[in-house]
Amino acid sequence: MTDSISAIDFVMKNGIPCRVQLCVEPNTRHTAEFLKKQIEIGFQHMSARSRISRFATAMDHLTEQQLDYLTDLDGKQRVAWCATVTNDGEEQGIGIARYINLPDETDMAEFAITVVDDYQGQGVGYQLLRKLIQSASQNGFKILRGYILMTNTPMLALCNRFESKRSMVDGPFVIVDIIVE
Repeated sequence: MTDSISAIDFVMKNGIPCRVQLCVEPNTRHTAEFLKKQIEIGFQHMSARSRISRFATAMDHLTEQQLDYLTDLDGKQRVAWCATVTNDGEEQGIGIARYINLPDETDMAEFAITVVDDYQGQGVGYQLLRKLIQSASQNGFKILRGYILMTNTPMLALCNRFESKRSMVDGPFVIVDIIVE
């Protein structure tokens, strides 16, 4: 299970401290309900461009069903790491990286990363993906697969920082496989 991987604290490129930790942790305030609220707040801090880059469609809100899906985590087949900053003593979610085991694939999981606009380009996505890869490795996955819009060049560049390959193009998406070690 992923809960043996430690949270990390780091300083973003803009000098602001950031924490990356499991999104849902037993015996803490980080419950699925807390995560839903953080995702809803974070979603409102995403531009239309960022929403399209992440969800491949224009959206003005997430449905309850989508929130349930995004927060249905088990620490092994479905894992998420969250990035937070503290403003005026309050924890604020600024990014999330998540994977979910693909059906009929024992060693492959699909991943996605979202960082709110004000914190993009600050190293948050890199730290989130690093933790996601650690979790995938610990849980026996060999590949993290991302379906990334061809126009999402920052995400494609992030994936290139890890051992990855672009295996094919599927419509407007590039399929990127990150090799998990």
